[in-house]
Amino acid sequence: MLDEIGFDKLSLEGVAARAGVGKATIYRWWPNKSSLAMEALLREVGPNVAFPETESARHDIENQIRKLAKLYRGKTGRVVCEMIGLSQFDAETMRLFNDNFLDPRRNAAKQVLLRGIQNGEFKPDLDFDVIFDLLYGPIIQRMLMRHAGIDERHVDLHVALVLDGITPAKTNIELI
Repeated sequence: MLDEIGFDKLSLEGVAARAGVGKATIYRWWPNKSSLAMEALLREVGPNVAFPETESARHDIENQIRKLAKLYRGKTGRVVCEMIGLSQFDAETMRLFNDNFLDPRRNAAKQVLLRGIQNGEFKPDLDFDVIFDLLYGPIIQRMLMRHAGIDERHVDLHVALVLDGITPAKTNIELI
């Protein structure tokens, strides 16, 4: 229903009618439409944007961001845009979005960056919040503003710029 009518027109009563259950059943599980929409979003997105775990943290980040960008090009992106937009006027939606969607992804990215530091792929003095914003901010900005697409070329270029900037420089001895 989120894809069909959007978050703004979604109602728990409408969900109950479509599911063929009473409103009380829906309200027992979800106190408001924000919590219902968040659970639906997490079920759709969660498994699709988990970080792979290979020997290279850099490759894991690149692959995860490509998967996320692909989702954001479709119906998931439209739902995320709507939830971000509406959360600007609804503190509960913002809390649910940050606590259940954004913060877990920030923590997962931090773990991959820490693994990259331990493997020597990334510099040890990273500001994780800044790196996260640099990696994901351009995608979210394009998704929200729609001034340009979230194409693979753009994603690969901006991710490479960020990751190259946090990769330790090779010394002359390492190059020989």
